[in-house]
Amino acid sequence: MIREYWTKLDTRQRYLVAACAAVVIFTLLLKFVFFPLWDFRAKTKKSITNNSKKLNELVKIDAELSRQNAKMSRFKNAFGSRRSNFTLLSYLEKKAYSANVRGSITHMNSMQGVRSASFEETLTDLKLEKITIKQLADFIYQIEAPDELIRIKRITVEKMKENPDYINAQFIIASYMPAAPGPGGQ
Repeated sequence: MIREYWTKLDTRQRYLVAACAAVVIFTLLLKFVFFPLWDFRAKTKKSITNNSKKLNELVKIDAELSRQNAKMSRFKNAFGSRRSNFTLLSYLEKKAYSANVRGSITHMNSMQGVRSASFEETLTDLKLEKITIKQLADFIYQIEAPDELIRIKRITVEKMKENPDYINAQFIIASYMPAAPGPGGQ
């Protein structure tokens, strides 16, 4: 039937039908082959870009997790080396005696610091009056112990008005302890 129709057409009509068929085939190829491939390529590039960003974030998170795990293991090692009855107040009293500033302590108060699921921070507010700069340096040298998780969080030093050879110093000293189990044994 199509062959009979084709034979009845003159040359100009055959060119016209062939051109129309070529346009239809070209349009179908574009619609069902090339456009989907271009869309797939664009989606793939976008997906690769997004996944690369996610991978970079995961690498950063993994590096941070590794640093946190190293810090946690350092904390656990420090806790393991401490006496079971360790308190920051008694530690500071011993170090004040060693630095020869025990008599200059005007007050030493314990405060609650930051608390997490694994650790809790213990703070001590300590004030020394009428000490020399050498005594201050000796005391700071005695108490600052990063290996034992004891550090000076804040220090305020002021010269005495009555006697300029002496100074007053106030410290906030921090230490970390394993967190006490919560209610219900957690």
